[in-house]
Amino acid sequence: MKLLRAALLTFVCSSLSFAVNKDLLALQRDLDARIDAMQQQLNSKIDVLSGMVTAMQADTRNTANQVAGMQDVLRNSVTNALAPINGLNGKVEATSEDVRALRDALADLSGRLERMDAKITDLSKQLQIMQNPPPAPGATPTTNPNGTPQGAPGEPGQTAQAGPPAGMSAAQAYTDAFRDKQTGNTDLAYHEFQQYLTYFPNTEYAADAQYYLGEIDYNKHNYKGAIDDFDAVLERYPQNRRTRDARLMKGFALAKDGQRTKAVQELRSLIQNFPTSEQARRAQAALRDPSLFPSAGARRRE
Repeated sequence: MKLLRAALLTFVCSSLSFAVNKDLLALQRDLDARIDAMQQQLNSKIDVLSGMVTAMQADTRNTANQVAGMQDVLRNSVTNALAPINGLNGKVEATSEDVRALRDALADLSGRLERMDAKITDLSKQLQIMQNPPPAPGATPTTNPNGTPQGAPGEPGQTAQAGPPAGMSAAQAYTDAFRDKQTGNTDLAYHEFQQYLTYFPNTEYAADAQYYLGEIDYNKHNYKGAIDDFDAVLERYPQNRRTRDARLMKGFALAKDGQRTKAVQELRSLIQNFPTSEQARRAQAALRDPSLFPSAGARRRE
């Protein structure tokens, strides 16, 4: 009986164990199937995501290439658009240089014409004097334009002087002095201009003679003497066509003599009083000349 129970119990346990194992196997197979299905779904989603990432990368590269292409096109377009403007700037600069060169040429031509006009005036006056020479000295004293005896006491800048030597005329004296100056015989010309001023201090050419004395002194580097000569022009003949030349040359002589402050004042006064003259243009150029004013070169370098 006991054996039968034991056998029955064993059979039951075995049946139960087989049933449990069968259920476990079924459960395991179901779990494996689900895991496989999930793995397949996951792999599928990963493949989809990889494809999307690859597509996005390709789109990004295409977009970058398109942007680079657009930048190149835009750069080329801007370059092509600016090319005429750059060419125009070059033409404008070249035109400005031409205008400046033309202005300088016109200023130089104006100066030459003014100097030529002065020489023509000189020659005209010389011819007039030669055609109508003053009377030779004798019993009748030579008179000045105001009717007073020439060299008489009380004349501006003139003490009592005897008449000129016999046979000496104002026209011939000035012509000889001017000719000697032009031919380079400056020492003789200087003496002749002094002699002219001694005997004919109030004639038309007196201011010219005084100016040429200063010019000769300046060219000989006697700057102090030149300053005195040009001052004499300004003091004795203030209303004369040589006034501007004398002021300009006085400024140059002051600068050469080291009196640069006075030179600047003289040149600036000339520019202010005669702003459109050739002498004013030369004065402006002189103020920028480092050989006359070293500080001008230093300012230009700064």
